[in-house]
Amino acid sequence: MTPTYKIHPAIGIARVGNSSEFYLAPEKAGSLPIQCNPDGTALQPEQPVTAFKDNAGAIKRQAARFRVFIYDDASPDGRELKINDTIKILNQTSGQIMTGTLTDVVWTVYLANKKASWYEFTETSGEHGYAPDAVLRNQDITDPDLRQNLIIDPGPQSVALQSASGAPATAQFAQGQNLNQTFPPPLVPNSITTLGEVLATKQDDHARLVVLGGNGNSGSSKKGLGEPHIQTFANNNGWFDDISDGPVTAQLLVTVTKIDGRPLNPGDTTFTAASVNVDDPAWVIVAYPRYAPELVDVVTLDDVVYDLSVRNFAFNTYMYGVPPFKRDAPPRSPEVWKKEAKYNRDYYPYFWQEIWPIITRPYYYQFVMDFDPLTGGDPHETARGSSGNMDPDFISIPPFDDEDPTEREIRYQRRMFIYHMLRKPGGENQLTTAMSKLDANQHPYAMPYLCGDNPLSNTSPSKFLRLTDTQLFILRQWAEGKFINEKIEKLPPRAIPPGVELDRGTIACALGGAFCPGAEVCWIVRNPAIYSSSYRINQAAYTAGGLSQPAVVANLSGGNATPADLSAGLEPGDITKYDALPWQSDFNECSNQPIDITYEDWCEIYPDSTGDPVQPVTQLTYWWPVHRPMEVFTYLGGTNYSFGSWSPTAQTHVGDLQMVTAWATLGFILRNPTAMPGSSNPEFANVPSGNMNAWNPNGGTQ
Repeated sequence: MTPTYKIHPAIGIARVGNSSEFYLAPEKAGSLPIQCNPDGTALQPEQPVTAFKDNAGAIKRQAARFRVFIYDDASPDGRELKINDTIKILNQTSGQIMTGTLTDVVWTVYLANKKASWYEFTETSGEHGYAPDAVLRNQDITDPDLRQNLIIDPGPQSVALQSASGAPATAQFAQGQNLNQTFPPPLVPNSITTLGEVLATKQDDHARLVVLGGNGNSGSSKKGLGEPHIQTFANNNGWFDDISDGPVTAQLLVTVTKIDGRPLNPGDTTFTAASVNVDDPAWVIVAYPRYAPELVDVVTLDDVVYDLSVRNFAFNTYMYGVPPFKRDAPPRSPEVWKKEAKYNRDYYPYFWQEIWPIITRPYYYQFVMDFDPLTGGDPHETARGSSGNMDPDFISIPPFDDEDPTEREIRYQRRMFIYHMLRKPGGENQLTTAMSKLDANQHPYAMPYLCGDNPLSNTSPSKFLRLTDTQLFILRQWAEGKFINEKIEKLPPRAIPPGVELDRGTIACALGGAFCPGAEVCWIVRNPAIYSSSYRINQAAYTAGGLSQPAVVANLSGGNATPADLSAGLEPGDITKYDALPWQSDFNECSNQPIDITYEDWCEIYPDSTGDPVQPVTQLTYWWPVHRPMEVFTYLGGTNYSFGSWSPTAQTHVGDLQMVTAWATLGFILRNPTAMPGSSNPEFANVPSGNMNAWNPNGGTQ
């Protein structure tokens, strides 16, 4: 096979922090981040982070780590490249195959923040295009040239291991580093003069990249009495923050030793050095801190992108494809495939690898919210031998020969009960399911009982969250008894190529819903139009200093500004521009929400116009407590804990403004190393110091 080169992970997640210290992003769902040295190299052997704050109490930043993989005959599933590896590249001019050794990798990253220049966020409006009368943020600035200054655009930066490549080992996304930059004016309370930095690192001869984001700064450019102030959860004019995103590309530098298999003659200097661009580049998203790093969202970002990849890019053709179902069967015609592809009802998921990770997630919500008012107990008990619905000793057993018919029926009914309680497609605006109406004394609400993409209005509503189509398919197969307990059968896990494992594991540590507007990303991430292939963001050709604007602004520029166009690919800042501005306002308010459930068809009602006696009904619902904790056990020292609110700020606009600085004082919810079986200590608790060593007098960690 012709060698191809890809960057993994395809989407990396960095996080802001107000400390100069940092760690590396986790690469598996529910795992801790990775400790690293100041140069970005991981400690060896790799070790989990034990302190999320530095000695001064500031929150450490999370760095996104990238690697280059080669796919060739020797490694069809991919392997990470090393310096001095022998690689082959095609000379595009002569058509000759050049063989040589890898001497360096030149990485280029371009971070930007377009929030202040984009449209206002209005729930689900805009997901499939903006109306002509859609309102822009900072709409009072009408001049297209001035609106270009609303983009925080530090320009691209390149780094490499060796100075001979022409690139330094570190570079800053800071003011004064590039021409044609745009940064905000001085802001209150915190100005923004950088979006972060990049470092080229070498670990065991692997040339890697580390991307760091900003310091979590947000501020308003408005001056005068009463400023700064916040008046909405998502759209605050005059405000800027240092959340960002952008492309990650790489160029391989090679010392040529052969041409078409012929060794170079001693005096042949024509092709002694060559370079090739990596075939599949990556993307990096800089988000705010994840305060409960080991807890997994009911729907993760990987669940969303996996579902999108399965149903649009033939990512798993044995699960979802065109009959007869085959593994790794690329579609002959993508258009026909999309019309004819469907789920394979003879696909048997593995319980511990595919089913259990979905089922077990709700159990851990009890450590970040008050379960009792929600259910009167914990229906998600996952302990072995428990009487809860989720006892793995009971629900992991598939039907088998000679099984007791009574036991088989009980297991079947337990699985079907759980499946029927799940909210299905089309049920996003329904509080209950048919099953819950039949048995109101059990668990009366459809699951997951969390806010959806638009619980705020009755226009294009999506009141409650639901699982992805692929998650629901896997659980339906399980409910019907079509699954395998791989531990009983002594089967190894289904193989995942190492690069794909990085792609999936990295974004499994990010939120996949609800998108109102969301956490790391908004609903734009589930639009197939922004991808070139599974997990890969389609990258546009950008103009540094002239990044695209909303079409209405570009049209006013007389052709001097580029209009945003999804079909052309994404530019720096094009994923996070949909997010709240500043991020702290939405983060503070996304705690719980009174949802209007007056009618299941969610029509607008105006009872005052006719004296209609109807009384609106609301249901208080949580947003995403694993991502924005609500009530927590706080560690007080020794064996003492308190239970109460995690954040000291009120869910008001005043609280939003306080959160602009208070975010850096919040504690991290971490696994308790003293919570042994039978212990009364909570399994997870808030640690204000952010230091896991504080849990154990001997300094040990779990």
